Amino acid sequence: MRSRRLHPKSKFSSLGFLFRSALIGAWGLPGVFPIGQATAASVEVFHADSLAGPMQELKKAFEGKHQGITINLTSGVSRQLAERILKGDTCDVFAPSAPAVVEEDLINKRIAGTGKEAASWYVIFSANEMVVITAKGNPLKILQIADLVNPEVKFVRVTGEKDLATNRTIEFLNKAAALERKPELAQKIIDGAAVDPSKPTSVPDTIRAVKEGKANAGVVYHSAAVAARNELDIIRFPASVNLSDSIRNAGTVPGTAKNGKDAMDFVKFLLSAEGQNILRETGQPPVVPAIWKGNVPAELK
Repeated sequence: MRSRRLHPKSKFSSLGFLFRSALIGAWGLPGVFPIGQATAASVEVFHADSLAGPMQELKKAFEGKHQGITINLTSGVSRQLAERILKGDTCDVFAPSAPAVVEEDLINKRIAGTGKEAASWYVIFSANEMVVITAKGNPLKILQIADLVNPEVKFVRVTGEKDLATNRTIEFLNKAAALERKPELAQKIIDGAAVDPSKPTSVPDTIRAVKEGKANAGVVYHSAAVAARNELDIIRFPASVNLSDSIRNAGTVPGTAKNGKDAMDFVKFLLSAEGQNILRETGQPPVVPAIWKGNVPAELK
């Protein structure tokens, strides 16, 4: 009985089929990718509410330059975000609204269940200021702090116990009222704001209340107001009272980082000329040169 011989082309076709089948099978396995296909990576960024606008723009620009990398933004109260890091939540880059949050809450502190230090360095990269916001068009013609005591004005402010904006709002109102030679008005404005201890008001809450007409005016960070400038009016005050000399934003790569390499690249971008321009345009002027503290990684120096 004669053995059946395959035509040479049939041999190659069969081998090609087996090869393609093997590749398809391999692609279905976890961690196996076809040649030229890059694995996706993400960078988890925790940041202060005041940085929400700037971070959205920084995210767009960074992702445009780094294909395959996604920046995931988590906005909140700086000290509460620091608590999450101490509990072990993954955070590749942490950007609070004050260097003191890193200094006091993370440096020399250990992450729960590990021997890792929560943070060992930080960089001060931008500044901010406090402003008054009103409804679009400023219908009540609020131009100075004294106008906030008018009976028709419903004022809202940040009230969270752990929110740095709470005391900054009070300090700003005291300074601005003193500049207008009516220091007694500050406490009246503070006391007149609607406060619910069970529901502390944040920066986003304050902006939302004014946008939705639940309040006529509020005090927030300039960068937060700029992010909502199409729906609000912004009233700025002199540098002697707006706290621009003391409000600073810091950045670090904490001990819970899972993607240290891309996290460092994001910090570098934050400090680059392009990153500084984005900060400037979004109401958060960069600190130039940036100020470094602690055991700064060599690749960032």
